[in-house]
Amino acid sequence: MDDMATMIGGLSGFLDDKDIITDSTDMAPFLTDWRGLFNGSAQAIVFPRSTEQVSALMAYAQTHNIRIVPQGGNTGLVGGAIPDNTGSAVILSLSRMKAIRDFSEANMSMTVEAGCILQELQAYAEERDLYFPLNLAAKGSCTIGGNLATNAGGVNVVRYGNTRDLCLGLEIVLLGGRVMNLLTPLRKDNTGYDLKNLFIGSEGTLGIITAASMKLFALPKARSTALVGVPDIATAVTLLAKLQAASGDSVEAFELMPATLLEVVFKQFPDIPCPLTPLPEFMVLMEIASTNASDGQPNETGQIPIAETMEAFLADGFEAGQISDATLARNDIQRQQLWDIREHSPEATKRESTPVNTDVSVTRSQLQTFYHLAEKEVHKIHPSARVCAYGHLGDGNLHFNLIEADGGDPEWPEKRGALFDAIYRALAMVGGSISAEHGIGQMKVEQLKGVKDPVALDVMADIKALFDPTGILNPGKVIAAQD
Repeated sequence: MDDMATMIGGLSGFLDDKDIITDSTDMAPFLTDWRGLFNGSAQAIVFPRSTEQVSALMAYAQTHNIRIVPQGGNTGLVGGAIPDNTGSAVILSLSRMKAIRDFSEANMSMTVEAGCILQELQAYAEERDLYFPLNLAAKGSCTIGGNLATNAGGVNVVRYGNTRDLCLGLEIVLLGGRVMNLLTPLRKDNTGYDLKNLFIGSEGTLGIITAASMKLFALPKARSTALVGVPDIATAVTLLAKLQAASGDSVEAFELMPATLLEVVFKQFPDIPCPLTPLPEFMVLMEIASTNASDGQPNETGQIPIAETMEAFLADGFEAGQISDATLARNDIQRQQLWDIREHSPEATKRESTPVNTDVSVTRSQLQTFYHLAEKEVHKIHPSARVCAYGHLGDGNLHFNLIEADGGDPEWPEKRGALFDAIYRALAMVGGSISAEHGIGQMKVEQLKGVKDPVALDVMADIKALFDPTGILNPGKVIAAQD
């Protein structure tokens, strides 16, 4: 539609004027991603407040061939929620659809609208003594709709799985306005194709997720958290298996961080205390949790059971030469200080440099091999590049990130493309994935063409054509336009 005034007039037929933004200044925050790597333009940003309004919008978009780019909290890292620069798109923000439609203690589930902020959803459950375990650094601003659209991961995947594993049902609005109601929060529903999983991870290219039924769990009442030094990644993988066995499979997080990363974190955030000196070459932030409140209370000998479990594990690790140093959080303040190190890592590298950021996964058994292959390939291209890899060891997900030399590097901008290629060369050698939890967005469309099975790509294109034959749902994301 060429006449923007006509389009806005049409939108006003089913949206309140205050839910339509066209001013360039007001639109600006929605047109740039968090990292500042992707910038786009749009005719308008619309904020529907109900599924009915989304349905009307999708019908209008189909009739008038309007490109729709869905957006949640705009915390994505691959440009999936940012339009292109043609200015032809309308951003559909779900941020004003925030209702909690249902909460069931008996079913241990809650049905929420797509715009619910993750942290607010967690707090709502915890106030009712239940737990929603998805845990991301962006939890204060990301939305559950965006988490589902990208199949987000986070630090608790080792115990609870990705967002896909936490979802019981979806409500989806299709192009043309049809609403598919798959919200029933059943644990078992073996009635044909599992359609909800087609839309989880599809990044808004097939339809718009407007609500979801999510699993809840018993609320952990006791935790024990430690930061340990290890000689290498293979030892860390061994320790993970040992801790899972020793704790009754109650490992909630197992996060790998190298000394090169920690040096940057403590430099950029000097108020965060450094718990281990000198810094070991690799560190692991590990946490176990119990839903039994007595595990966090002193027993008849004055010991706290969950802390005893962790202390015994650490002692065995020291004796076996697998752990070189360790610090154990004794209270919530110390626990948060340890988590601050991990949670400030993305921002620290962003402040230090314009990072080369990746989101890759390999099998646990290949983590060390990949790390050293990638390090070798990177330093062939640029010997002064600093490796600041970190990630979720339990599910084989590393953010193998690079930053420039301390003090700056004039060659850094021109080397970035070759450095990405070096990392992905190493990844191909071990059969890994180019996207573990961030999605494809617009950043990795061309890379996906080079690594995905050709038949799988053809099937993806067929599915896209079925749901979006004119290519107006989040165009340019996930899968390349067909010739």
